[in-house]
Amino acid sequence: MSVSIPTATPVTAKLSDPTQRLLDAAVLLAPLAYLAVDCSYAVRGWDDGPTAAVHIVAAGLYGLAALRLVSLTRGHAQALLLAVAVLGIIGNAGVGENTLHVALGGNDLFDANGSANVFKMMGFFFPLTFLLAAVALRRQAPRWWPPLLAVGAVLFPIAHVGNISWLAILDALVMLAALGTSASVVRPPADDLSSPRGQLAGQ
Repeated sequence: MSVSIPTATPVTAKLSDPTQRLLDAAVLLAPLAYLAVDCSYAVRGWDDGPTAAVHIVAAGLYGLAALRLVSLTRGHAQALLLAVAVLGIIGNAGVGENTLHVALGGNDLFDANGSANVFKMMGFFFPLTFLLAAVALRRQAPRWWPPLLAVGAVLFPIAHVGNISWLAILDALVMLAALGTSASVVRPPADDLSSPRGQLAGQ
């Protein structure tokens, strides 16, 4: 007499409706907030304290936007993107905190060496998040979308490391175009296509 033991089937956790709406809103609000931050830096200077305070809030919104892209991936790509995204959130917020610290009379960590090099490297995980997302989601989006997001990711460190105001604003507009359309043009993963929203996106 043989007894068959049912095998476990992997189940992908689905986002609740409030969480889904929050993350969908973040992909639009985050680049809008960063556009405002970059415009403020351009007008008030790259060491402006009030702008740096808003920068920290915008970094949090961008973290939610990054997590939205993470939710659209699966498998090893999702694990890698999640790890890079979390580091990128810390790095982006850290840059804002450093600017605020400088505005209040503190030392600039970008001018320091040693342990400060870790801080400097963390900032690059932020654009790396969106570069990896562009690669991971290339088969779930129209052909124009991944290159647009990739361009925004590449321009970000060039503009912000060099404090190039016009390029930072241009990059913010590119990211607004890419992330702001992601909720409507990026298809959900294959295991989500059974949902009404997934069926609509797959048509």
